[in-house]
Amino acid sequence: MKFAVIRSECSYRKGGAERYAANLCRSLAEMGHDVRVLAEKFDPEIHPALRHIPIQVDRTSSWSRNRSFHENSQKALHGLKLDAVLALSRSFPSDAFRVSDPLHRYWMKIRYPGKIHRFLQSLNPRHRAILELENAILDPANTRMIITNSTLSKAIIREHYDYPEDRIHVVYNGVDLEKFQPLPAKSAAEGRTRLLFVGQDFKRKGLALVLEALAMTGGRGNCHLRVVGGDDPRRYKDLAAKLGVADRVTFAGATGDIQTAYHEADLLVFPTFYDPFANVCLEALACGLPALTTTTNGSSEIISDGVDGYVITGEPAPSAASIAGKVAMFAELDGERRGAMRAAARRTALKYTMEANARRVVELLTRKDGRDA
Repeated sequence: MKFAVIRSECSYRKGGAERYAANLCRSLAEMGHDVRVLAEKFDPEIHPALRHIPIQVDRTSSWSRNRSFHENSQKALHGLKLDAVLALSRSFPSDAFRVSDPLHRYWMKIRYPGKIHRFLQSLNPRHRAILELENAILDPANTRMIITNSTLSKAIIREHYDYPEDRIHVVYNGVDLEKFQPLPAKSAAEGRTRLLFVGQDFKRKGLALVLEALAMTGGRGNCHLRVVGGDDPRRYKDLAAKLGVADRVTFAGATGDIQTAYHEADLLVFPTFYDPFANVCLEALACGLPALTTTTNGSSEIISDGVDGYVITGEPAPSAASIAGKVAMFAELDGERRGAMRAAARRTALKYTMEANARRVVELLTRKDGRDA
């Protein structure tokens, strides 16, 4: 089949959504499909059979970036003879829109809990542009089906938009199980519990809460935190110093070798305020790293609390005390119990392959009406 995949950036060098796009396109190509990737930024080494169609983006402002990517993607589709169009970024019309980024209307509710403040923010050109795109995409006349990577996203769509339930399909993310796998022998830090935080948006992913939780643990478990991500760390370095934990936090910046970060940690701590399905959690599990996250992260749906990780409530917001309690619980586990959690984490990840994910996506795209069979 001939597919077009729309994603602003398709790359192994960025966050989980960009890596998912790269993995999906590669899997589709390996299955023998003809795939055109409409992207502003694209890594040609993903697969030699993929055909990149460059999309020009007006980067004058945030709102112009979102609108221009959508408009230029649609222009690039003209004249292409395709069997289906899959949008992984905000664009319409399409045969399927996959919810990769946070649903903005719900995120606004979390980010600006006060109704008046939220209304005023909705007038901001950036928010207005994204909300207009989201409203159009979730108009059934513009999108034949919606693919979500969690029941969380499906529930949010059903709550905030009038989109037919039988045209919303939950397909959990897949992970590259060869790239992300445990070390033959897990190294241990004697007398220390190594916590890992990974994210590009420190505020939304809950880094401040992790630092507060670290302070609450005191000396229990001798916990140390490594922060990986390209966001500006200055505010968080100041917070760590204020909380008295600066000597127990390492800001490592962005990395192109995230697997090593997973291997060198004992517990991923990812208390995001909201993520449709944070791939970082699935990648961590695949590396045998238990993950702590929130109910407002779709990834929590594949984690069994106390077995392969921990799940805390994310509504109305995650709490540092809840994080600290789970971290302290983990820190008190002996080597055998930690080993059991690592093994369970890998077993969970084995259920979610990219091949199965791609096959399911193709199956859905072949449905002419977009509805459940």
